Amino acid sequence: MSVRFNSRRLLSGALSGVLAAPLFAVAAAGTDLPVDEDLVVTATRSPYSADHVASTVRVIDAAQIRASGVHNLSDLLRNLGSVQVQDSMGNGRDSRLALRGFATAQNVLVLVDGRSLNNTDLAGPDLTAVAVEDIERVEILEGGAGTLYGDQAVGGVINIITRSGGPRQGRISVGHGSYAAENYAGSYQDQFASGLYYRFGGEVERSEAFRDGGAVNYGNYRGRAGWRHADGELFVEASESDDDYRLAGALSAAQVAQNRRQAGSSFNDYNANNRAARIGIDQRLGEYLELFASYGDRNEDVDINSMSSFGAAVTGQQRRVKTLDPRLVFTADGLRATLGMDIERVDYDFALDFGFGPSGTEQRQRKRSEYLHFIYTPIDRLDLQGGLRHARLDAEVAPFGLNYDQSTLVHTVGLNWRGDSGRYYLNRDETFRFALADENIDFMGNFTPLKVQRGVAWELGSEWSWSSVDLHAALFQQDMKHEIGFDPGLGDFGANANFDDTRRRGGTLDARYHATDALVLGGIYTYVDARFVAGPYDNNRVPDVARQLLKLNANYRFDPNFSLFGELVYTGPRNLDLGNSTEQGGYTLANMAATWTRQSWTLLARLNNITDKQYTEFASFFGTRALYPSPERNLMLTLSRDF
Repeated sequence: MSVRFNSRRLLSGALSGVLAAPLFAVAAAGTDLPVDEDLVVTATRSPYSADHVASTVRVIDAAQIRASGVHNLSDLLRNLGSVQVQDSMGNGRDSRLALRGFATAQNVLVLVDGRSLNNTDLAGPDLTAVAVEDIERVEILEGGAGTLYGDQAVGGVINIITRSGGPRQGRISVGHGSYAAENYAGSYQDQFASGLYYRFGGEVERSEAFRDGGAVNYGNYRGRAGWRHADGELFVEASESDDDYRLAGALSAAQVAQNRRQAGSSFNDYNANNRAARIGIDQRLGEYLELFASYGDRNEDVDINSMSSFGAAVTGQQRRVKTLDPRLVFTADGLRATLGMDIERVDYDFALDFGFGPSGTEQRQRKRSEYLHFIYTPIDRLDLQGGLRHARLDAEVAPFGLNYDQSTLVHTVGLNWRGDSGRYYLNRDETFRFALADENIDFMGNFTPLKVQRGVAWELGSEWSWSSVDLHAALFQQDMKHEIGFDPGLGDFGANANFDDTRRRGGTLDARYHATDALVLGGIYTYVDARFVAGPYDNNRVPDVARQLLKLNANYRFDPNFSLFGELVYTGPRNLDLGNSTEQGGYTLANMAATWTRQSWTLLARLNNITDKQYTEFASFFGTRALYPSPERNLMLTLSRDF
């Protein structure tokens, strides 16, 4: 349902009328809801027990990250998360993430400590914004999260939780590997009795990459300082990354057979500079109320020199993203309620020059959302979850002189039952996505505002724990209206459009087995049936969605100083086009890592693609198949020292 001015009155009335009574009814009790040690942030936007939320939240913890030996976020999500990853170069620079059957970057919200990496244009989130060394854990909220997170939280939310200052500790590392790869990293942190703390780190990477001409020159620097006290925390953080790399372009099947490593005739040379700063507060306001808020400012400058069938071109992109996300958390006996606001101001300038002089657009987007989310426990073992969000977009596009606005209202409901050996939950969440700045403008410069994409996501799940075994199963369905995507059959060069209705159905099953004190086995299986259910593509599969994912891993510690980690990753076949005329086959990869520690020294070896599989993780189809071959067997050795 699309609403405008009256939606604010409706939201205000709902907040005061529907939920004010339970808020004040339980205030007299004055006792906090008991929580378990298994706390997550992403399920409620503040630390809370995972056992009380009617959602699927998976955590990749620090122990798993270190044992796996991965060197970038893309590899981490591909091998351990419930995420389908498509990387055109195999180096984490051009990765597309799919979750719950949504294969475009704009339908999966990626956060760093709650700060969005997503853009309001077609550029995907920068997965190199955080070094693996700085990651404490990754929380993946699967399924719709429109009420809690708003725009683009359609297939789910990936929240990277970084390390902050703690006891004095430092680390330096040096890595060398295949394709002339070099990696140098370091970090240091400390805290004081006064509550002051700090942490800073940096990483430099050089590589010739698997594909010819795909050299990478990368630097990332990040720092955080703050003050923790009895009633909360204040912090400030800043980061900067410089990334120079080339996307070597697509190959035909014949070219792949001839030489998989050769560069294609088309390419994109990227020079990207990303600067971000944020200040935040966590402050308890009395016995029942806590304030969380942060203000962020992100600047990105990207220059692209490209060659394609249209000729040589130079593209410039400038993004300035300012965000503010205050929220109040009320906690009393049996109730936890979050009342918040998300404000985002984006200035995006785009210039394109084919040699005849630059042309482009200047776009200004202002998004504002108000939301309420609560978990209420009326009786022991039962948790009720609900909430609603109103969101509004105001946009200006120059030189067209156009102004337009869109708004929407979504809500969620759910319940969670906690038994003696597990829990069972059911939830329904409405999702939405506003069209991106570039999606409203076709290749010829014609401006056509698209409708708001809307969806309804259902999920039924359960978790069990018996002795040394943990199991988690979930069934899901998401129905979409006005889904936004690219249709190559529109116009002379294709255009973005609101598709006819689509539906995703499927399930996930994952297990973790502590076979012995030394051996831990894990695995996750996902099945997704993503189809059109109306229009000219009725019953066709949605492109780029792998129908099956299977990820198995084992970690064996021989002694306190030596361990082995192995994994098998199967990605099933997927269709490449709307007409389902072309399918890309599935593949299985085997990887392993070995870690040897002696005193303060650690030697890590990571071997990817043990069987030297020749496969293509990313491919596209525009009348003919375009292939982006993936790396063959490759090795990375890293020596680090803690001090």
